[in-house]
Amino acid sequence: MKKHLFYSLLMLISLMGCNAAKANPEAEVVEEVEEGLPVINLSAGMEEVKQLNLRDAVERVKIVKLETSDKSFLSSILKIEVTDNDIWITHTHDVRIYRFSHDGKFLNTVGKQGEGPEEYVRIHDFVIDDKKKEVYVIPTMKGIKVYDFGGNFLREQTDQWLTPQIFTGSSIRIILNEGQFVLSQNLAINFPIQNPKDSLWSVAVVDNSFKKTKLFKNPIHIGKENDIMANRAPAQEGWFNYITEQIPTSIDSYNNKLTFKMPGTDTIYVYNSASRELQPQYAITTNESKGDFIKTNMWIKDRSVYDYFAIANYFDTKDYIYLVCSKGEQIMTYCYDKEKHIVRQVKRQGKIVARDAPFKAVFGKPHLNFQRPFILNNNITGGDFKLDYRSSGKYWIQVLDPGSSDYEKYVSDLKKAPAAPQKQQLLDVIARTGEDDNPILLIAVLK
Repeated sequence: MKKHLFYSLLMLISLMGCNAAKANPEAEVVEEVEEGLPVINLSAGMEEVKQLNLRDAVERVKIVKLETSDKSFLSSILKIEVTDNDIWITHTHDVRIYRFSHDGKFLNTVGKQGEGPEEYVRIHDFVIDDKKKEVYVIPTMKGIKVYDFGGNFLREQTDQWLTPQIFTGSSIRIILNEGQFVLSQNLAINFPIQNPKDSLWSVAVVDNSFKKTKLFKNPIHIGKENDIMANRAPAQEGWFNYITEQIPTSIDSYNNKLTFKMPGTDTIYVYNSASRELQPQYAITTNESKGDFIKTNMWIKDRSVYDYFAIANYFDTKDYIYLVCSKGEQIMTYCYDKEKHIVRQVKRQGKIVARDAPFKAVFGKPHLNFQRPFILNNNITGGDFKLDYRSSGKYWIQVLDPGSSDYEKYVSDLKKAPAAPQKQQLLDVIARTGEDDNPILLIAVLK
């Protein structure tokens, strides 16, 4: 019984493969190089401030009320992509992609559920090619389907299985950058693996058929391969130690510049599409201890591992780089000024949530979860701006869902918030929105 429950739990956090991937091109270790790089110092010379303002990073905010109709009713948004003319959305109760205009008007859907050559059973992800006006639908299982913006099927880009032929890990991402596909994955490692060390890649370059042509390893994994593989899912003994990196690789594409920060590292890398290399862009320094990599990345962790310092995410903009970090239940947002090389810091309190059932019955301890959202003071439309999605290297999106549990509190806090240029406009839109309506989007356009 416990074994069956264990496999069900695994499916909640990653797509598991069934067969081993063949050997890939030899992976390169991305070296940690700090000499000559701009250094973001998180331990000295910081200015602690009460708030960081949204207007510092964005030029304007679009308030978009998504049209609600029988053809466009959304429930629990899974992903949003904003392009220059369209808004693309997937949600929990359907397996199609919904296309809206920037004024919120529903346009059409893309994709169709089924087992035919032009169909798919479930969607894992999608990618928009705004230049070619194409939508890549990535099913949870086999093949990647391509449709035009009107929803017409064009071709199957590859017939490979998502796992384990394309990916062998979790937190998987497919990124389209300057016409080239780049992949990202994190631990855990799926089972069984014939070439385990070749599976420990974090970033991969692929051709148009999604065959890997270049792999990059996270340097923090080097020397720990045996420990990682011994705790892959599932190991024969001690499988409750199953490793999954608690913080996925952070990826940004501001100004069409694809950048990565891999878990456990202190370097932000930029991808050079011409040379197909990852090059160090910024070094991050801190005097804080990050703890043992294996212990802090167990799926079922002790509460004490959160007492170590962790860099959860970063966000690139014209003038600033924002870093979201944590220690204990305290969340720190740092703002690095690219020109002045100074750092400002805001602190707020988070909460580590323990889920006992069914985890405690199986593992003897609860599953711990700690959300570290990126929040700025919204001095444009008022209240707080909590970044839910970033898209196309130029948009930050906050979702205000009238059907969500925190919507009522958000509206109450917004009414009490200080005056802001578009606050009344947002309140007017909220007043016209019913509890069964589609969400309101706040789309911040970066400078």
